[in-house]
Amino acid sequence: MTELNTEELIYLLYADAYSEAGTVTKSTVKSNLPKTWKGKAEKIYDALQSLELIKPTSKGRFSVVEQGGRVLVTNLATTTYKFDSIKGPKVLNTLLNCIKKAAEAHPQVKLSNDITFDEFQDKFKKLYFEERKQQALQGVVAIRKREISKHFIEQNSITQHQFEEYFEMLKTKGEISMTEGREDELIEWVE
Repeated sequence: MTELNTEELIYLLYADAYSEAGTVTKSTVKSNLPKTWKGKAEKIYDALQSLELIKPTSKGRFSVVEQGGRVLVTNLATTTYKFDSIKGPKVLNTLLNCIKKAAEAHPQVKLSNDITFDEFQDKFKKLYFEERKQQALQGVVAIRKREISKHFIEQNSITQHQFEEYFEMLKTKGEISMTEGREDELIEWVE
């Protein structure tokens, strides 16, 4: 997935919101950007064009391509941006349309990747014992934090921050113990 910074995300959102007949002018988008970003509007436009999320259609006009729409929807699901001005119904309607597209594309997936601590504990314990069983077959068991955390984050699509928070809770509850290894911390599930 293409991750956009906040400026690129809002520029793409406004481009989609203010498009008429599938295109919008650079000046229309620039005029709706927060004042602090107006000076960077051309740079933001160039970055989105290089990512092939928008394409020029005529002098001063461009359109958001299909891939740009998908990236917009995906990035809106995880943004922490807070609107501080009233931009009108076009932006709100575009946000609602993006939410609808996300729900249609992934009806079985929660919009948030958050998992509860109990879910984390169950999934982490399962992964730990799978890893331990595999390593036991090879003769040496050394569950390294860095490796298991990487596998867990990839499998469960949670943030590193959330992983660390729940991992610390496991240590605090006495579910796992840690020992300092040569290359990394080693984990032991306390049974």
